[in-house]
Amino acid sequence: MTFRKIILLFVILSACSKTKDTRLFELISNDKSNINFNNTLNYTENLNPYTYRNFYNGGGVAIGDFNNDSLQDIFFAGNLVSNKLYLNKGNLSFQDITEQSGLESSGVWSTGVSVVDINSDGYLDIYVCKSGPPGGERRYNELFINNGDLTFTEKAKEYGLDNEGLSTHAAFFDYDKDGDLDCYLLNNTIRSIGIGIDLVRDLRLKGSDKGNKFLRNDDGTFIDVSDEVGIYTSEIGFGLGVTIGDLNLDGWQDMYISNDFFEKDYLYINNQDGTFKESLEEYLSEISMGSMGADMADINNDSYPEIFVSEMLPERHDRRVSKAVFESWDKYQLSLSQGYYNQFNRNVLQLNNADGSFSEISRITGIDATDWSWGALIFDMDNDGLKDIFVANGIYKDLLDQDYVNFLANPSIISNMIKSESEPIRKLIDMIPTEPIGNYAFKNNGNLSFSNVSSQFGLDEPSFSNGSAYSDLDNDGDLDLVINNVNMPASIFKNNSEKNWVSFSFNSSGKNSFGIGNKVYVHTNGEVQYQELSPMRGFQSSVDYRLYFGLDTIKNIDSVRVVWNNGLKSFSKNLSVNKHYVFYDSLASNDIEEVSNDSKLNILKNKDVIIDYLHTENEFVDFDRERLLFKMNSNEGPCVCVDDFNGDGLDDFFVGSAKGSISSLFFQSEQTFLKYSEPFEIDIDSEDINCLSGDFNGDGFVDLIVASGGSEYSNFSPELRDRLYLNNGKNIFLKEESAFIDINKFESTSTISASDIDGDSDLDLFLGTRLNTGSYGIKTQNYILINNGRGVFEDQSDEYFGDNRFMGMVTDSEFVDIDLDGTKELIVVGEWMPVGIYKIDNGKFINISSKLGLEKSNGLYNTLEVVINKDSFPDIIIGNHGLNSFFKASERHPLTMYVNDFDRNGRTEQIMGMYYGDDLYPVVQLKDLWMQIPSLKKQFLKFENYKNKKMDELFSKEIIEDTDKVYVYNLASVYLKNIKGKEFSLVELPFDAQLSTVNSILVDDFNGDNLYDFIIGGNSTKIKPEYGINTANFSKMFLGTNEGFYALGSYESGLKIKGEIRDIQKLKLKERINYIFAINNSSLKFYEREN
Repeated sequence: MTFRKIILLFVILSACSKTKDTRLFELISNDKSNINFNNTLNYTENLNPYTYRNFYNGGGVAIGDFNNDSLQDIFFAGNLVSNKLYLNKGNLSFQDITEQSGLESSGVWSTGVSVVDINSDGYLDIYVCKSGPPGGERRYNELFINNGDLTFTEKAKEYGLDNEGLSTHAAFFDYDKDGDLDCYLLNNTIRSIGIGIDLVRDLRLKGSDKGNKFLRNDDGTFIDVSDEVGIYTSEIGFGLGVTIGDLNLDGWQDMYISNDFFEKDYLYINNQDGTFKESLEEYLSEISMGSMGADMADINNDSYPEIFVSEMLPERHDRRVSKAVFESWDKYQLSLSQGYYNQFNRNVLQLNNADGSFSEISRITGIDATDWSWGALIFDMDNDGLKDIFVANGIYKDLLDQDYVNFLANPSIISNMIKSESEPIRKLIDMIPTEPIGNYAFKNNGNLSFSNVSSQFGLDEPSFSNGSAYSDLDNDGDLDLVINNVNMPASIFKNNSEKNWVSFSFNSSGKNSFGIGNKVYVHTNGEVQYQELSPMRGFQSSVDYRLYFGLDTIKNIDSVRVVWNNGLKSFSKNLSVNKHYVFYDSLASNDIEEVSNDSKLNILKNKDVIIDYLHTENEFVDFDRERLLFKMNSNEGPCVCVDDFNGDGLDDFFVGSAKGSISSLFFQSEQTFLKYSEPFEIDIDSEDINCLSGDFNGDGFVDLIVASGGSEYSNFSPELRDRLYLNNGKNIFLKEESAFIDINKFESTSTISASDIDGDSDLDLFLGTRLNTGSYGIKTQNYILINNGRGVFEDQSDEYFGDNRFMGMVTDSEFVDIDLDGTKELIVVGEWMPVGIYKIDNGKFINISSKLGLEKSNGLYNTLEVVINKDSFPDIIIGNHGLNSFFKASERHPLTMYVNDFDRNGRTEQIMGMYYGDDLYPVVQLKDLWMQIPSLKKQFLKFENYKNKKMDELFSKEIIEDTDKVYVYNLASVYLKNIKGKEFSLVELPFDAQLSTVNSILVDDFNGDNLYDFIIGGNSTKIKPEYGINTANFSKMFLGTNEGFYALGSYESGLKIKGEIRDIQKLKLKERINYIFAINNSSLKFYEREN
């Protein structure tokens, strides 16, 4: 080897070594830490996951300075092994003092552990929850009182905390502000899980002494007041996590309870009178199905806490299709009907909207899938001033492995095994696959963006991790991490951050000696960080009582404000960094002025307008006809049209209906709106998707066209015929039967746009079609209809379009002059197709999209709206599926759909695929494939055969080559900036516009600054459970600036609407500007402009 090569090798090795050394967390060896705890779980014929369901739930971790030497000690909860207490000796070296401290617990199954000064003597005590098989010594929960000399005395019975059951964890906090700490005790139950028996309405109302408990501290004795305070105590509360915090910032702590299995989670809002109200459905719209651990903290530094809940959805494709169990659509609907709410297989991150609502944003932030996850912790790992997310991960046996589950479902095999094996249950468990999975770390990048940095942070080593806790174990200013693993040594990770920090603790002379519930606001450089002291969090664990704030490179703290749980306040200015501060309640006062960041513009105000209208969606399930669809297409109404239909100078409006309901015109009068429905009664069986007003027969009166669509009809259904209602000028509308007689087939129409295409001064039409019934994915025919001047339209699509008439599955359209040459172009958007722009040239519509830079703009677009800014060149806002979705798409890795009659039975199938890395895999469930294409069951008899199959390997090469393939390159809602009519620049709309589907857009100048603003509306609930619904949008206003748009909170705009908004229209009502919001399966909402 030459000298030059030796030098090069040395440089490479040095670089590798440097990379390794700079990982944020460093695993401390057992030899250094002297911690040798291992939560060893060996199953037997009598004790195993079948005889005890929570066998692999693991144990918790608790951090506390038990001898007040300013070094944090560690307590591990063991299941089949003894709990352990390790005394911190400094420099990350510990001493096992379990035996001499009186905490030995061999043979007692411990789960969660809580550290709390229960007797207010200034020393932290330990409360240990017990579970496992019933009976035996010390089976009750134990309270170890700290004697102040590193010994503990068990006194649970004396305090009324000796519950015996399947306890998971306990949280202590002062819920009634009487100065002492009360207790929420989280219990699981032994109740078996069975389909049909469990999904019964109001089971949670049936109390049980085995359920959760709320224990009020009455002079040192804990009294069960569960019924009095209003919590559920039933046997279906399969609780795995309890998280405490003031969610609505009213000064009183609330509770979030994570429930496993079919029961929904609970959100208890403190009523400030000694009771709680379970309010989950008022605050949250989507939650986890098998909720595990949880945490609560402010992730975007707006001083409002978010909620993170872990679940079991795998990130890897092979595990997702073979280890996860998703509800069918019918089962999901049954759960909804019985009151079990919108639960989905994924982690959830609930963004606090500061208005009593939360938006679930786990998918857009990329933290939705972390496999079988337990501990969930939100803290600033790298001290950059932004809180990151850690997830402890893994289950020792893949209990949901689908091949194994199917094996168990074969009674003959199980019967033979029972007869032939001496220990059949152990044999069955031996057969369950085992795969350790790495833990996850997500770095907060700011602006509600996260990156998976598990490897960079040094936390991705495969393991079976459960409880976890953070603490500054070595007092160097960053938070280290402690993890309790199953059948592996516990992990101690040293944090190597070198950024600035500050930390705080509290000293209270009252019974809440350590200040649980206190809030700290740290102000630096015009920004604020917020934390609330609630040490019991994550999964079965308790964290450091000191509150740590990362400061990055900041060298001076402007001010710190403390709000004590009892209402007192403390304030300090100009604090130094890299120091710990103690606040004393004896120095606090009531005189400090509160800081308010609320800026209430109130641009819009909800107006109570009584309208005799309720949109009622007909019951049709698209998945019964096409099992491989990811969403339904039969709930896309209602539509609204605003015009002066009766010529009295007042705005009237038409609102469409679903199949089985009657549409109506509403004429504005001085007092109210007068309903007019007679002409629409005959078309009660049609589904109204779009409407258009205008004078279509040249008599000077405003007529109405209604587009009939939906997916619930056949290709032979006359209900799909679009309708023209002519105005006779006497407030009477008559249906013109011959208007569309030239269209010789029934189509599912989605959009109708009008323009004088042939230059004869009447309104011609573009008619866009949504889908071919029963054949989603096949391109549809679209139409150019030329008006004869009397409201009868001739189909001239072939002359004007040629082959361009088969442009895709169209959802919206508009005629607009994009290049200011005096002739309007046709803009068309739809699903699985690019933005289409068609220019009239010699009597033909020519597709100029590619010339304008839109060749690979394919999306799942729903709507478009034109914006004309100061340069006069029209820009376009387009509503898309959104980025808060399971689906991912890019130009390099497009979302893909294969469309073909794969089994040659005369019916079209569509199989969706998504890239994992550089490989395209099907994302449809194997069971759905079996049902839709039965021949595939022979090829994929087991999930093992399917889990690694790529899209092109599902069928023969000949079939794949004969298959239509359509693509989506972009899922974001976008702004198309018109560059002088020669090019469009596609820019993603702000984050808040990407949280859900956007189905309607309205452009207006809401704040009077002569710049256009816009409102979006959307949401979609008819999506299969494995992909999850989209309901994170409560309608949103975006104000325009010279640089772009920014979102307003509802407390600024006044706008907050739940539901699936399908249309937004502007209307003048009694000389005031109003906006109508048309919502699927709901009544109309009116908002009035305040300025």
